[in-house]
Amino acid sequence: MTPAELERLAQRLRRGEVPDGVRLLKQNPVRRVALADGIALKLFLVPSRRAAREARALRKAAALGVRVPTLIDVGRDWVATSFIEGRKAVRKDLPRILPVVRHMHEQGMLHSDLHLGNLLVAGSEVVLLDPQKARFWPHLPRILRNWELGRLAYSLGEPLPAELSHVSFWRELRAQQHWRSRTRRCRKESSNFTRFTHAGASGYRRRDASPEDLVRTLETLAQAELIWSRPWGAIYRSGSWIVKQHASVRAARNAWVAGHGLEMRDIRTARPVAWLDRWLIMEDAGQDVVAWVEAHFGEASAPEREELSRKLADLLADLHRRGTYHSDLKASNMTWSPGEPARLLDYQRVRFGIRVSRRRRIRNLAQLNASLPDQLPGELRERTLQRYLERCGYREHGSKLREAVISQSLQRSHRWHGC
Repeated sequence: MTPAELERLAQRLRRGEVPDGVRLLKQNPVRRVALADGIALKLFLVPSRRAAREARALRKAAALGVRVPTLIDVGRDWVATSFIEGRKAVRKDLPRILPVVRHMHEQGMLHSDLHLGNLLVAGSEVVLLDPQKARFWPHLPRILRNWELGRLAYSLGEPLPAELSHVSFWRELRAQQHWRSRTRRCRKESSNFTRFTHAGASGYRRRDASPEDLVRTLETLAQAELIWSRPWGAIYRSGSWIVKQHASVRAARNAWVAGHGLEMRDIRTARPVAWLDRWLIMEDAGQDVVAWVEAHFGEASAPEREELSRKLADLLADLHRRGTYHSDLKASNMTWSPGEPARLLDYQRVRFGIRVSRRRRIRNLAQLNASLPDQLPGELRERTLQRYLERCGYREHGSKLREAVISQSLQRSHRWHGC
């Protein structure tokens, strides 16, 4: 295709048109990528110098011997490259990825956005994509190499590969940045969320939630099942949703944000669907742990009892490993059933950080232990604590933590009265 033809194609893509013979490869609020005659044309929808930066980075990378798509042409807001047939890189490709990254760093190139989504496996080659943020140095400092490897390590998921154990700090830093960035998206127009208004009030909803169904649910709460009520709020069950009325708009908004923050950290919850004024609408995840224990624990099999212990320990360990503290972590705020993961039902009092202190760990463990009914025997509680320690890699001797948890549990005077 000639430069004039590429410009005309970019203009049509800008208008939202897809000509015959052109395949749309990717589309989001920031850019569109289309394939035509073996050429990948990337159109930037937001005014910027991204096209020029990416073209410059592609030229420099190719000159250094770094494998990137071949630059064909560049316009004011688009860049055209050769299309490379391949597949997205996955975790098992790490032995092939690391030599490519090492060579890139030795040549003084920092990709700046290195993750599996920007790596393409084409036959025996690994190709670097989307280098618009790349930077070049005569010599790349070790701290920047580790910073970039930490970003790559985060995209691999868990567990951290042994080859990248030396960048665990940078991986954790990237995780925190990513979680914060993605959490904020639930309070603005984005690919997954949109504004929700009704009766003069406003909030946000998931795009896959029908606004008509949400409005109908709020308008028919008088016929819904009332689960809990206090002067400052109430909880209703309406169809497949739970509707919570919070004490204030701020409390409902905090719960909405916290629910999505937990989801970004891969912590299971009763998923929030919409927030409007003082109302939070969420999925109905079933009965809470206390109700399940009181109704089914006596007749539950030994494997089911062990599964309950494991799932509760895993949920609490995942919270703390990801720097998340829940100031009201009671069994009545969690749900579980055999074959399912444990989930959080209430997350208004969730706080996100980098580390959870020893004092807060003990408090959460004591809250959970004290809120579990006496039907749970002491040995099952002991195994829950032991699995928690193993899962979150806590370094303190278990006996010291155990004594502190028991002491605080008994002080709480909740459902548990001691072994």
